[in-house]
This record gives sequence, structure tokens and C-alpha cells, in this order.
Amino acid sequence: MRTTWVDSLTARVCRELGPDPSRYDMFPSWVADEPPALAALLARIAAEDITGSSPQAISDHLRSSALVDSRVPGPVVVRDLVMPVLRTVRKRGVPWERWWDVSGFHVLLIELWAGRRLATQSTETVREELTSVWRLPNQALETFLRNAADPYVSLPPDLLHESATGRASVCLQALVSGGWIKINRTEDVLRARPGLTDRPDLAEVAKRLHRRMDLENTVDRVRDHSVEFLAGLREDLETWDAQMVEVMSHLTAYELALLTSETGDDQYAEECLVEGKGFYKAPLLGDDALLWEPKQSDLSASVPDWMVEEIVTCGTRFFHTRVGPHPVWLATAETGSHLASVRALMQTGARYGFEVEDYGDDIKIWLQFPLPPGDPGPPMRAPYIYSLAWVEHAWELLHLATVGYTRLGVVRLVGDGEVRAVGSIWLGLPAELLVRCKDAAIAALRRLIGDETQNIKQRMALEGVDQAAEAAFQSCENAKSEDIQDELALASDTTEFRHFMSAARRLAGTRARQALRLLDGEGVHEANVELKDAVEERQRTLELLRATAGRGRVQTGFIGEADMPLLDERTVFIHLINRFGTLQLAACRTRAGRAHFDLVSCEEFPLGYFPEVVRGWAMLPQDAPERLWYRFLGQALAECTEIAEAIAGMVARHDFSRLMLSPADPLELLPLHAATLHAPRTVTLSDLFDHVVYAPTARLATAIERSQRQPAAVEVLVVAHSGDGVPGFESIGGPLCEADLIADIHDHAEVLAQEEATPDRALEAMSRARIVHVASHGLTHLNRWAAGLVLQGSSLGAATLTTSRILAEGTFSSVDLVILNACRTGTHEGTGRTVQTLRSLESAFLARGAKAVVSTLWEITDLQGVVFSAVLHAYLGAGVDPHTAFTDTARYLRAGQWQWFLQGGPLLSAESAIDSVLPDWRSHMDQQAAENPLFWAAFKITGTM
Repeated sequence: MRTTWVDSLTARVCRELGPDPSRYDMFPSWVADEPPALAALLARIAAEDITGSSPQAISDHLRSSALVDSRVPGPVVVRDLVMPVLRTVRKRGVPWERWWDVSGFHVLLIELWAGRRLATQSTETVREELTSVWRLPNQALETFLRNAADPYVSLPPDLLHESATGRASVCLQALVSGGWIKINRTEDVLRARPGLTDRPDLAEVAKRLHRRMDLENTVDRVRDHSVEFLAGLREDLETWDAQMVEVMSHLTAYELALLTSETGDDQYAEECLVEGKGFYKAPLLGDDALLWEPKQSDLSASVPDWMVEEIVTCGTRFFHTRVGPHPVWLATAETGSHLASVRALMQTGARYGFEVEDYGDDIKIWLQFPLPPGDPGPPMRAPYIYSLAWVEHAWELLHLATVGYTRLGVVRLVGDGEVRAVGSIWLGLPAELLVRCKDAAIAALRRLIGDETQNIKQRMALEGVDQAAEAAFQSCENAKSEDIQDELALASDTTEFRHFMSAARRLAGTRARQALRLLDGEGVHEANVELKDAVEERQRTLELLRATAGRGRVQTGFIGEADMPLLDERTVFIHLINRFGTLQLAACRTRAGRAHFDLVSCEEFPLGYFPEVVRGWAMLPQDAPERLWYRFLGQALAECTEIAEAIAGMVARHDFSRLMLSPADPLELLPLHAATLHAPRTVTLSDLFDHVVYAPTARLATAIERSQRQPAAVEVLVVAHSGDGVPGFESIGGPLCEADLIADIHDHAEVLAQEEATPDRALEAMSRARIVHVASHGLTHLNRWAAGLVLQGSSLGAATLTTSRILAEGTFSSVDLVILNACRTGTHEGTGRTVQTLRSLESAFLARGAKAVVSTLWEITDLQGVVFSAVLHAYLGAGVDPHTAFTDTARYLRAGQWQWFLQGGPLLSAESAIDSVLPDWRSHMDQQAAENPLFWAAFKITGTM
């Protein structure tokens, strides 16, 4: 019976994991012709994958140990042998009932091979093969050498029928006849050992063991036996025990484990794991779905797409999942000290630690990295949260606690948020942590599914469907809360927050000094060293702040109801998400004081080539021949019709009047408010709403609304500079013209123009104003911290009010509206992926407390800037709120209302002011509108409602 089982198992392994028989020529004959050897080889491949060995490394190991013919090229072994095994195992586990136990499976097959081999070869020959071919450690050799092809040669008899002297058999029969022992109790033995169902050989061993123990225990209770009888009985039992010990020494470790009875919890855990087989997530099954062992010389390898999705789209820094039988943790190194901690963890014998925090509905496991030499601490810590309210999380925790290890994938962020691979590191978990996690997981699963373990896969597949929209929305909230937005949203009165703010300002100041050197063409090596230290300090203080903020609170991966950003009921906030190549819309709305979420997929949106179209348009000069720039823009917006239609569908269902929109790369470069709908006449997204506003996150918008506002000393501040005298910029007349017009419209406007408009004076004056208007050249830069507004200064660096300087020194808690009437103040040049939206100048003003910012997506002419400013300020001067004033101004430009000549109210005063300085402005506007009918869409407003 055992031989049949072994043959069946090895045949199944070869069939499910092995290559096509036509490729058996890559194996030596002793492997190709012996199923136990081939099965053990295939299990070896799966076992090496646990530690993150690359397919090429596994191939090299097989070829060097003579398991595969060394003449077969490594890439062929990878393609035809290694990768097929890895794909199958990651999808279905290893082919036996304990599909998750790859290491145990590998050990079992080598033990079975050794037993068969010892039947025909000497012990020394097999010892040499175990050492040189299978490369087993010396301490394991003796155990493997005791295995036998037929361990039952010395199997002792069933004591009910036979014993050495006959006394044990007679005694047992008498006890059964007298009712002291019940024969059918042996069935209980099998029920406690469900793994023996398919092993009748081991079931028979278990029955004989049970009867022997019953005999001894019962005799001890019945004391009326002679000394002679007891001596004979002891002789029988000792003979029987010696034979059984011999049998046990020849069984595999797996078979010995099957003979051990399971407790209720252990049996339940096994049932849960068995039922979870085959539940997988398709994005995790690709050939490159996991990182390989780290290479110290190469820290710039590509990162699997699903990891990029988690980091870029979901804002993940630490994440857990499962890929087949492997528990997988993801960690993101953001700073140099993080990377040093990872390098320390890679060292042989590295000491790392774990800490468990129980929040009732959640288990949080902290991985503490080694402290690198010279690092004063505290050490880097990575949190992994398992929600005990979710079947999938509780099951994953049980799986982790059962296999006892995790495969840690480490990536790092470089540049402007590009993701690079560091590698995969095997981590063993301590026994006490495993026990605690297993107990918590079993308790959670009993609570969530009871004894209906067969429903586990269905529950995991369906649970959270009603929360998918909320999960998508909150993922975007995490991903889009950039460094420069965290500070306002994390506002607190704790010491940790004050330390964090101090470090954040220091970092911004360091970036500002680096930006000045960069703009002036000076070396930045010294600044880079200072910048690295500042980044480290801010990251450490941020981690301490977050740890303090989360202490003692239930953490489930979602924002709690009390922290949920709430909008008024006429407003909808929509995140655009590029999720695994499909565009999704995650919307948040408020009803009866509670947040509600919707998720819509734009299946036909062409994400494949669309980014190239947008970037191609962004690189074109506006004066490209044959109106090429405008045609590209029109094509890109036409592709956005499905987005507009999806939003229109939401409006039809819920009757919203205001839209807050948070785009994703590369949609943030486009005027989505000008996206057209399918309609008989031209209708754009902006026509569906009273107001369309852009915002990075609902959390930031809520934080600005809730922030403590200061009274303004100046109603309107105008900062104007023509660019005269600034190296690399030509002088333009629009800014000074705007300053004169705005001063005419507002009686008490404060104006800083030309020589007075230095970055220092502008920043100081902005902190006192309610409305800030800047008219100047705008400067974009590949380094987003160097982008800014070109004002007065002897050099480009001295003249530019950069994003980083605004973050370092700006305080705008009195500012309701900032108007950046300069070219491309609402766009960017950088291509980093981690930061999803608002990498431009406007975000710095928002992060420092301004409620809303008007900016531009491309170059505007002097005349367009003047007309826009005059009309906008005419509305503002008449008491119209900033958002309505902006919307009405955009509609004025779009409709060409300057042609009507019958304006009244604010428009009359605006046009009269323009007439006084530019008498023929209307004809020039006609010409510019004809050249680019979408010129009005360059203006957008960002911030709160």
C-alpha cells in the first residue's frame, strides 16, 4: 500500500510540475528514469524559490549539482524547466494535500528517494549523493539515511491477535470480552487524524499503536494480576515496542506527523488552509511578479507591475499579500537610512526583530530592521496590518503563522518618485509570534465563517465588493497626499507634530537653496549632502508622528468614519485612477452626513497609447505649423469623452452641481473641464456643473476648510514683473498692464511692481492679503522644487520665487484666492510616477494654507492674461465669491462675450478698463480665439469650494 502511495505521489508531481517528456533529455538517466528522483528535483526548484533565488540561479544550481546536464544552456533550463514549475506552484501550490508546505514537500520527496535508493545502493553511496547532489547539511544526513522503501518489514503484529509470548494477546482479548476496552474506539483515532484517510497503511499502524496503549493503560487500572503474568506482559510489550521503533525510524517526517493526532484548532486550521487552495490574484502570477534575491551591485532593476501599482496608485509603503504558497511582504525604502537598514538586513546572520500589537479587530506586526553601523536610531520599522474582520486577511495571517516565514520584497524610491527593485529577502518568524498569530487567525475565522470552511474561497472572492469603491477612493487619498500636502492634513498640537513641521520647513529651505544654485548653474554637490540629511530628518519625524497618531487606535486600512472627508451634498469628489491599465473613477459624495462611494470603470478609455499622445502634445511648441499643437490637444480631449460621459452619468443619478476632480498621470496635464460630451451641440464637462475645481485629495481640501483662518490686513495684493533684467527672459508688457487695471478696479489694492517685486517682499506681503494676484513669467523645471514665478533679481535664482521657497517660508492662512496669471503655473515637466497630481506651483500655495489657486496649463498671451484678470477682478470687486467669479470669467472667454458690446455690471467696468489701455483689444481677441478656440481652457482653479 505504501509503495502504491509513493508511486502515485511521484507520478502526480512529475505530471503536474515536470517538463514535456520530449525535454527529458536535459536530465541524466538516473533522474529521467526514476520518478522519485525527478519529483524530488522538481520540488527542489519550488523550495529554492522560497528564498528568492532567481530562475537563472536555480538553473545554475541544478546544472552544477548534476541534476541537470551541464551542457544544456542555462536560459533553456530556465525556460523549459524552472519557470513552468514556478508558475504552477505560485498558482496552485505544490501537488499534495499540504499545498502550502513547499519545504516539507521537498524534504518528503528526498526522503522517499533516499528510501528507494538505499534498496539498491550502499549507505555510503547514498550519503555521498545526498551531500554532493542534493546538498543536504551534515546534521540532516543520518535522518535521511534511516528511510527505507519498505519501512513495514519489522511492523509488529496487532496485539489483539498475536504477541511474542501470547500473554499480551490473551490479556487484550480478555479485556475486550470483559468490556474494559472497546474495539470501535480505534475509529476515534482515525477521526483525530484526517490525513490518514488516504493512507490505509499508516491507518493500520495508528490502530495497532492505539490498541497497545489501551492495553497498558487498562492493565494499570486493573491490579489483580500475578507478578509472573505482568513480567510476561512486559516482555511482550518491550518486544512489540522495539519493532515499532524500528518501523518509525524508517518513516518520513511527514508520515510521522500524520500519525500524531491533531487538536481541534490544528485540525480546523488545516481545513481552512486546504479550502483556500487555488485562490489567487491574476496580477501576481506573472513571471516577474516577485523580486529575486538582492544583488549588491545592482539596485536599479525593474519592479513588478503589481508592486508599482500598489506604490504609485495606492500610496502603499508596507503591504502584505500571498503569491501561491509564499507569504509576501512589501517594504519601500524612501531614504538613505532606509536603504542602509535594508543592506544590513541582507547580511548573513542579520538580527531583526518583530513586535505584535493587537487592536481587537486588527493584528499589526512590526518588522524592526537592524540598525546600520553609525546610525543613532531609532531603527527602521515596517508595519504589516492584518484585519481580523476580513476572511482574506485572517486566512493570510493563518497561512503566515503556519508556514513560519515571509518573503520580503524591498523596493526603493529614487528621483521624483521612480520605483526601483532592491530584492527579495527570506525572513523567518519567531515561534512565539507564530503561536500568537495562529491563535488570533483561528479565532477570527471561527467568528467569521464558523465551521463552514468550504465557503472560504467564495467569501474571499466576494467580501469587500461593497467596499471596493471606498477602498479605491482611500487608496488614491493615500497615494496623492504628497510630501508637500501631508503637513496641513496631519495638523496636530503634539510635540511630534511640531518636530515634524520644523523638519519639513528645514527640508523645504534646503531644497530652496539647492534650487537657487540649480537655476544659477552652480554646483549642487554640497547642497545634495545637506538635502540628504534634511530628507532623513523629515522622514524620521514623520514616522514618529504617524506612530503617535495611530497608537491605540483600530487600524483597518481605511479612514474611520469620524475622519472621513465630508463634502456638502451638492458636491462630488472624483479621483481618476490608472489601475492595471484600466481607467477608473472613484467618487465620494455625502448624504445625510455620511460619505458614500461609487466606482466606475472606463473600459474603452485608451490608456495604452494615450499617455504618449499627451506627452507628445506637451512637448510641441504652440506655434507649431498647421495648428498642430491645437489639433493634438483636441485629439487628446476627444479621447476623454468617455470620462466626461461617466461623470455625466453620476450627475444624472444624484443631481450634483459642483465637481472636485483629482486627475492621474498624465491626465493632470490636460484641461479635463473642457472634455466634450456626446451631444448634438458642443457641451463640455464644465457645462454640467456650476463649478469645476481641481484638488489633489479630499483630505487636503477638508484640512484647508477646517484650518484656522487669520484676518487679512490687505484685501488685494498685486505682484507684477515684466521679466526685465532677468537673465534668459524677455520683457513683456502684460503684467504691468494687469497691475494698473486691477488697481483701478480695487480702490485699496496694494501693488508690488518691478524693482519692488522681489521674492522676499512678495512672500512677506502675501501673508497679509486675502486675494493675491501674481502677473509675471512662469518657470517650469524638471526639478519641481525649482519651478516658480520670475520676479525681481540679479540672477535667475535670486529672481525666482520657487515652490520650495514658498513651502519653506510661506504662511497663507489669510489667503482665500491666489491668481497665478503666468505661463504654465498649473503644469509640470517632471515625469516621476509616485506623485500622482499637482506637482506644480499651485500645490505649494495650497499646502501653506491658501484656499484656492487659479493657474494656467500652458502659455497664455499678454492679452489673454489682461482680459482674464480684468474680468475676474471686476467680479471679485463686485463681491462675487472666488469660485463663481472664476467660472463666470471662463464662460465669458469661452463664449466670446467681448463681441457683444452690451455688457453691464462688473463686465462693463472690466471692458471699460481694458478699453482705456488697449483700444483695439477686441479684434486681437477675435484673432487669438480663432487660432486656438480652447484658449479659455488654459485657466483652471484648484483648492476648496
